[in-house]
Amino acid sequence: MNAIKKIKSVFATGLVLLLVSCNSWLEVDPEDRIMDNTLFKDKEGFMTALNGVYSELNKTSLYGRNLTMGMIDVMAQYYNCNIADHAYARYMDYSYEDATYKTQIDNIWSGLYTMIANCNAIIEHCGNGNSVLPDEYYRMIKGEAIGLRAMMHLDLLRMFGPIWSATGKETVCMPYMTVADRVVQPLLRADSVMSYIIKDLETASSLLSTVDPVITEGAKNYGEEVGSNDMNYRQYRLNYFAINALMARAYLWSGNTQKAGEYARTVIEKVSDKNTPLFPLIDADYMEANSDRVFSPEVLFSLYNTSRPDVVYKTLFVPTLATTSILTMAGDLATGRVNETYDDKNDYRYRMWESTVENNREVTYFIKYMDETRTGSEAYRYMIPLIRMSELYLIAAECETNVQTALDKYFNPLRFSRNCVNQNASSAEELKSLIRAEYVREFIGEGQLFFYYKRNALQHIPDGGTVNSIKNISLDSYVFPLPDSETSQRAE
Repeated sequence: MNAIKKIKSVFATGLVLLLVSCNSWLEVDPEDRIMDNTLFKDKEGFMTALNGVYSELNKTSLYGRNLTMGMIDVMAQYYNCNIADHAYARYMDYSYEDATYKTQIDNIWSGLYTMIANCNAIIEHCGNGNSVLPDEYYRMIKGEAIGLRAMMHLDLLRMFGPIWSATGKETVCMPYMTVADRVVQPLLRADSVMSYIIKDLETASSLLSTVDPVITEGAKNYGEEVGSNDMNYRQYRLNYFAINALMARAYLWSGNTQKAGEYARTVIEKVSDKNTPLFPLIDADYMEANSDRVFSPEVLFSLYNTSRPDVVYKTLFVPTLATTSILTMAGDLATGRVNETYDDKNDYRYRMWESTVENNREVTYFIKYMDETRTGSEAYRYMIPLIRMSELYLIAAECETNVQTALDKYFNPLRFSRNCVNQNASSAEELKSLIRAEYVREFIGEGQLFFYYKRNALQHIPDGGTVNSIKNISLDSYVFPLPDSETSQRAE
């Protein structure tokens, strides 16, 4: 029997209700919002503020493009941008001094810290309890805001922080913002930033642990009466399970494989029960019934981006784009890098690539984010995944001390869900190589591979400009420089 029910819903109306009335609040400076008691006079105002943060994460300068399928994936050498005048060529070569590159880095830094300030305004108004918020709303809103603050700081650390090592963790790199006022805060050591991240994630998990319906009901991608959707659509909120998945990601980044494995295994066990699956891996029955290329049942946290068909697919991947604009792998579909990437052509992920002829040339193009038009009601139509179960399976496999256990419990079950044959490894080093190849296949368009390479300090990675050559990359290329807007403030 299919363990995954087909996800359909009266989706757009319900979720849009969560995201309206946000922009006007976000246009106000964080310092002024602290004094805006009219907004926080009722729970609807708190929800407007929190929904505004989720909405703004969709900016193309943030997770709506740069930090998912755009700039950061080009830096991971997925795509062949080694073409004269290609719009993304500078990112392939880590040309941080390029004016456009510097602007994008500045937008990421300022954009994330602005959203962190927004979260801090919400957290400050929540206080240690708020008379206008019922307890479940207080715990949910504050927990999500603290979790979002931690998530954004973790991504800033993964970009602007050092490669974690015996001395790297002592490198001074960035501030940890816990107030809404955007005054200049001191730069902290990487390990201090990580301590704040872990503490925030623990607090968020505790707050959500008694009120988040995701714990017993899963995604809840369905609408209730107008105005009653605050506790639904949990895949589009930083829910309890997503928070704990972030704990696994953070601990692994800091080299604590024991804790990373513990959190990964715990989430897997809680959400994958055969009798009451909450976020199970996709299977053959599901894929036969759905054209769901983001494998949405197993996504723990994602953006809801109604611009995905136009701002993502048509801007980056549609085959009619000029060679200077399209993001595609080197070579053709049959013999190029796509062919080299997938060891099993039955792989559902291999189906995310197609080819056609445009202007007398074969074009290989990526369809993961192509619009879903069958009914328009699928929960995954506008989804951009940020945290998914497959990452936890790979973390659990990497952190497992017994190679065979890692293969049997985590690595090969993930492969099976992708319709791939099992793999074997006789040593930890062979397993590590298998995991690395799986990261390449699994996270195209989701912005995670660059961070895998950085975490492992890899200096020889596949060259996106060729079919099977290796690119030599210096360790310095993994560290984003602080933007001029930040360094100029500290020079005053």
